[in-house]
Amino acid sequence: MSEWNYTKCSKPFGSQQEAKEFMIERNFAGQILLRDNGGYTAVCPTYPEGYYPDAIPVETIDESMLGAPARSDHLVGTLTESVQSDDELCCDTRQEVSITSPPR
Repeated sequence: MSEWNYTKCSKPFGSQQEAKEFMIERNFAGQILLRDNGGYTAVCPTYPEGYYPDAIPVETIDESMLGAPARSDHLVGTLTESVQSDDELCCDTRQEVSITSPPR
C-alpha cells in the first residue's frame, strides 16, 4: 500500500530534505511544497495547483531523479533484447496438441 494519503495525495514533513528522501526512496514523482506553518508537504504529480493556498512549490521530483526508468521508455531495453527473427521462432519438429473440455 502506498504511503500517500489517497484523499489528499500528500504527506507532511518537517524538512524539505526529509520529503525529498521519502519520495526518492519510494520512486514517487511529485512536488515539495513549503507551507505557512514552516513545514513541508510532498504531493503527487496529480496535485491540483492552488489546493493549498499557503503553499509555495520549492522542488519538483521527476522521473529522471528516480531510480526507475521513465514510464515512456521502460520497455525499450526489454523489447529490443527479446525480439527474435522469424528463423529463430521456427522449429524443425512438429508437435501435436489436443484441446479438451474440462471435466464437469
